[in-house]
Amino acid sequence: MGLPRWNFSDKTERVIRIVTLTIVGFILAYEKFYGSSTTQYAAMYLCVFALVATILTNAVQQRYFTYVMEYAQAFRIVAILMTAAFFIIWLLTTYERLTLPAPPSHLIFNL
Repeated sequence: MGLPRWNFSDKTERVIRIVTLTIVGFILAYEKFYGSSTTQYAAMYLCVFALVATILTNAVQQRYFTYVMEYAQAFRIVAILMTAAFFIIWLLTTYERLTLPAPPSHLIFNL
């Protein structure tokens, strides 16, 4: 029984890993140049969980987590869910930041 196993081929897992980490890289680069603190936190958490989700491949689980593969698979599933959740949060906060009008100049405190 146990948790469902994803038996992707090594090539498929490599493609998924490359695409995921490329998207995360673009998001972090965007946040470096155009981001604000509201969107940068979601992007940082997205990066952390995406790294865990992409590193725990089936080959890594079989080699290093032989006796606790179900726990490693559960950890990978949680990391994938958290990656998806923080990606959605980042999309929503970025959309909100880009669509909100700028505050009036008399409300901005300048030193």
